[in-house]
Amino acid sequence: MSFADAVRLLDGDSEIVDRLGSLAGIAAGTATVASKGTVDYFALRDQLMRWGHRLVGSWQERVRGLGRFDRTDRILAAHSVLVIISFDEALDDWFKHRGHDLASAELTRAEQAAIAAGGPLADSYAGMIAGLLDRPPPYPEPTVPFEDVRAELHRYFLDCTGRTALFLDGLKAFERELPAIKGPAVAKRAMRRYEESYRRLAAEIPEFRLWSAMIDAQATRELIRTAIDALGDRREPVDEVPAGLVRRYQARLEKPILSNAGAAGDLVLPTLREGYREPAGTVVSTTPTSLPAVDGWWAEHGTPTADVQDFLFAALTGPGAGEGPIVVLGHPGSGKSVLTRVLAARLSGAGFLPVRVELRNVRADSPVQRQIEEGLYLMLGEQVRWPELVRRAGDALPVVMMDGFDELLQATGQNWADYLEQLQEFQEREAELGRPLAVVVTSRTVVADRARFPTGTTVVRLDPFSDEQVADWLAVWNAKNAAGLAARGLRPLPARVALAHRELAGQPLLLLMLALYDGRENQLQRSGGTLRRIELYERLFQDFFVREVDKLGEDRDTAVATEWRRLGAVAVAMHNRGRDVILEPELEDDLRHLLSIEDRTPRPAAHRPLTAGQLLVGRFFFVHESKASQDTGGAQRSFEFLHATFGEFLAARQIITALVDLAEDRARLRRTATLDAGYFHALTSFTTLTRRAPLWEFGQGMIAGLTAEERAQCRDLVMELLPEAGYPHPRWTFAEYEPDRRTVAQRQAAFSANLVSFAVLLSDGPVDVTSLVGEPVAVNWRQLALLWMSQLEPEDGRRLWQAFRVEWDLTAAPTQLRIRVEDGTDVPVVPSLPWPPEGRPPTQDGLPPGRDLAMPAESDTGRQLRKSAFAQTAIDNREFVYALMPFWREFGDIEYRGDHTKNESSAWLVLELAVGSYATGTIGSRTDVYVDALSRPIPRLQQNAMDRFVQECRAVDLTVLEELYLREHIARVRAAAAATQHAAADDFRYTVGAVFELRTGRRLA
Repeated sequence: MSFADAVRLLDGDSEIVDRLGSLAGIAAGTATVASKGTVDYFALRDQLMRWGHRLVGSWQERVRGLGRFDRTDRILAAHSVLVIISFDEALDDWFKHRGHDLASAELTRAEQAAIAAGGPLADSYAGMIAGLLDRPPPYPEPTVPFEDVRAELHRYFLDCTGRTALFLDGLKAFERELPAIKGPAVAKRAMRRYEESYRRLAAEIPEFRLWSAMIDAQATRELIRTAIDALGDRREPVDEVPAGLVRRYQARLEKPILSNAGAAGDLVLPTLREGYREPAGTVVSTTPTSLPAVDGWWAEHGTPTADVQDFLFAALTGPGAGEGPIVVLGHPGSGKSVLTRVLAARLSGAGFLPVRVELRNVRADSPVQRQIEEGLYLMLGEQVRWPELVRRAGDALPVVMMDGFDELLQATGQNWADYLEQLQEFQEREAELGRPLAVVVTSRTVVADRARFPTGTTVVRLDPFSDEQVADWLAVWNAKNAAGLAARGLRPLPARVALAHRELAGQPLLLLMLALYDGRENQLQRSGGTLRRIELYERLFQDFFVREVDKLGEDRDTAVATEWRRLGAVAVAMHNRGRDVILEPELEDDLRHLLSIEDRTPRPAAHRPLTAGQLLVGRFFFVHESKASQDTGGAQRSFEFLHATFGEFLAARQIITALVDLAEDRARLRRTATLDAGYFHALTSFTTLTRRAPLWEFGQGMIAGLTAEERAQCRDLVMELLPEAGYPHPRWTFAEYEPDRRTVAQRQAAFSANLVSFAVLLSDGPVDVTSLVGEPVAVNWRQLALLWMSQLEPEDGRRLWQAFRVEWDLTAAPTQLRIRVEDGTDVPVVPSLPWPPEGRPPTQDGLPPGRDLAMPAESDTGRQLRKSAFAQTAIDNREFVYALMPFWREFGDIEYRGDHTKNESSAWLVLELAVGSYATGTIGSRTDVYVDALSRPIPRLQQNAMDRFVQECRAVDLTVLEELYLREHIARVRAAAAATQHAAADDFRYTVGAVFELRTGRRLA
């Protein structure tokens, strides 16, 4: 807001407003001094400054009784006045310090006439007026660090100084002072005055404290909370409809944080008011290139805030609150919906009208206003029109909270990319109609890339609980349950025990799950903190299933096994699609294939099987249901696991269980029936086990936990299936199961890759690849590896080669190509090189020193070597091609020895001559390099060898030079040079002798 606009809004003296209007016309070029009489900014300055000081001293009277929106406007206007007064006073101080009075800058008649006539003086005067009166100064915002605002204000003051100096340049009275005015002194004085005044106002205006403190690392929680408390007017709405909303929101704070159905035995759930802990977060203002769905992007661009709810409160009081939606992102279970419930109750007593809309319960394809009205009906039980509600709310600023935008995206499967733009357009329309409002939207982080964020959108991502927050939450939990636990001889859950499982304890809902689990028999504490993730998940699911079936009085073992299969089938349906989210129709179709009719029918038997939604009712700790409604039909649903690793654990468990069961069938039916591997094939022919790191980790852990007999049976099965992986099996069942349409080659690739993965995991130590693919091993393995690389999804292919280490064992006779699980050790170069398809590499007792080296596994070169070794072909070798281009330019094509060995090419010799030395290698191997280079019929290479040898003779330690002489290495190199018939051979022989004589005092023979 400009200074001129601020004066008009704050009801300044009519004379001031009129005269400022005239000055604004001059700045805009629509009027001249001549046409406006004697309007003179310098003559008006004193009057403006006196008025501004009165305003700042009486701001409370001016905002008393105003609504939230009007109050924010007037506070922003007061800030603009504060900025200009700070500059004018700094300018006055600067002149007075030098014995001048700025009043002398009043325009004389001659100067007014010059301005009226146009020209440079008129232009500079208009520029000064535009900069001081019509250009909005920077102002503090909750999303911008106050240090950044200070920097912007400093630049603003520098600009104002420059504009003023440019005008004064045309006035005779100030010619001598202009050089100093153009420096930063005035801007520094203005900043000091501004900061002093701002601190005084912040003590009285809580919004100033909030806007400058929300992402200020120096701000304390007490300071922020004090500022927020100062905003509360504690007035109850007089109209029944807004009052009803307030009562509903406040009542929800007194309800348990979760349905009591989720608690076991005598465990007591805290209320929302007791158990809610404000999350920290990270804040950004979006640009067209923002990537809010990418975790790494937040680390680079986000600004931390210690309390998201306080930040939102501050942002809603800010001047930009009505210009676009504020988006809150978080993972499932991070507390997004709970945050909006608590915020709704908190806002209702501070000049806001909160309206919370659960998007899962309103029609997704309705206009924004209709969605709000549907949400009001669900909350109040009566039809309320949006315009009517705003009018009945009086001065309160409406804050509409659209909770669950991701539900629209996931449950319907439709494109809602423009939804945030729809909300912004709704805000613009309502502001034009005199009904301004703020909007807050919540969504899962992972789907943020499916929405267009208007430029400048404030986005907040919820952070996981810190260690302190976990301890704070557990203190509340333990206080509520101390007596009940003690009565059963159990102990409260210490924070250190929960934090041993950090990935779960950091999410509020999953932290509650851990507390409930430990509250039964102190299982977490009894593990002594050594419980691995795979063991914890097994116990969590088992404990939950037991509690659920015990409520129904069913046979425990049978019913629990059914529960495992049900959730396992859900996980496999997602795994086979390579997605974390599955639509209800997709899941319905998969469950018909993956579960028996008995597993889909509740006990006692009902008339028909359960739907996917009915099957998953009550699994809130593990499965999150997204729901959206449309006019075209009933509610549409999608499902995902509350933590992605839950699904990966269950998928791995279902696959390993199927493998073990099939292996047992094979051992039992080998001579009496044909083996039906259809179910196992359906689980393993769409996606690889290595695609996700947790899935691969769980698979390894589960196979490691098998008995020796089970491992042997499973390996025999895998080795039997692998040669047949590419052939059709018409007798196998599940042929109609196709969750994702794939070609025969794609399914063969996934199935064979998983079989090889199982073969390696089921073996003790590295596996001879010949046992997997037969002979010729290099050809057969290359064909299989390239099938994987070409037919799997790119992510599957990348994860597959990264999961294993393939190397030649060059010490075996004959040499062997071996595969093992990637262990992160350095990558030896020679054993990792792909071997030509015409045969195996020769057995080597050991490479000569310096002829091999090892690269870090995760270095660029290490990864390229691993990938090439895995595929047994030079794949993605463009980096090496780039490195060889200078060689080709100078030497032509690479040449090899007559026996076609590839490891001592001319290119290798050039590099070895350049970077190797007697100081870093053995003397014998280094001399062999020189003799080899000189024996090649490449004159340029021979010249390089001779030049480099002379350099080394000059540079090596004298003792090394003596050893070269005594062991006849010098003689060998000189003889090799003489045999080349190179034109420089004689000069080389002479130069080496001269260097040796100079350094040792002896002559060479």
